[in-house]
Amino acid sequence: MTNAALVWPRRAMRHLAIGLLVLAWGAATPRPAGAADDPKAFVQGIGDQVVKVLQQNLPREKTGEQLDAIWLQAFDVDGIGRAVLGKNWKKASEEQRKAYMELFPKYVAKLYAIQFSDYAGQTFAVKGTKPGADGTTIVNAEIDQPNGEPITLDFIVQSTGQAPKVIDVKVEGVSLLVTKRSEFDWVVAQKGIDGLLQALRQKVGESLG
Repeated sequence: MTNAALVWPRRAMRHLAIGLLVLAWGAATPRPAGAADDPKAFVQGIGDQVVKVLQQNLPREKTGEQLDAIWLQAFDVDGIGRAVLGKNWKKASEEQRKAYMELFPKYVAKLYAIQFSDYAGQTFAVKGTKPGADGTTIVNAEIDQPNGEPITLDFIVQSTGQAPKVIDVKVEGVSLLVTKRSEFDWVVAQKGIDGLLQALRQKVGESLG
C-alpha cells in the first residue's frame, strides 16, 4: 500500500466531495435568518447556495483556490484533524502537529477539487434532523442524481455558540472520520508521522490535471 492509501475509491470520493461541497461552498455566503442557531436551516440554506455555484461550472483551478477558505469556515477543522489523526496525535511532536494541521485542510480541499468536475445536475435537499451524541444534531440530507440513485448524507453539526460547525459527515453511512483515521493509521504504522506528512505534502502538491 502506497500514498494511494490517502485517496478514497473514485465513486466514494465523488459522493463525499459533492456532499461536503454542498455544505461547504455556501459557508462564505450570507446565511438565511435563523440559520445561525438552526442546524437544519444552516445545511439547507448552504445547499441552496452551492447548487447555484455548481451550475457555473467553474474551472478546477478556480475551485481549488476557493476550497481552502470554505473548508476553514464551514468545518471544525482543528477538531476533525485531531480526531482523524487519533491516537497518533499524542505521538506527534509539537512541530509535527503544527505541520499536520497546516496540511490537513489543504489535503481535504484538494480531494474535493479533483472530484468537483463530476457535478452533473445533482440537487440537494435536507430531509430531517435528529439529536446526536454530546449535544450534536444529525442533519439528514439527500443528493438526487439525474441518472442514479439518491445519495444519503448525515451531517453531524455541533453548535459553537456563534454558528454551527460540521464535525463529521457520513456518506451512505460511511464516516469521514472513521475512514480517514483508518487510512492515516496505516500510513503512520508503515512510515511514521513524518511519512504521513510527506504523503500529505505530495497529495497537496499534485496538479489537478
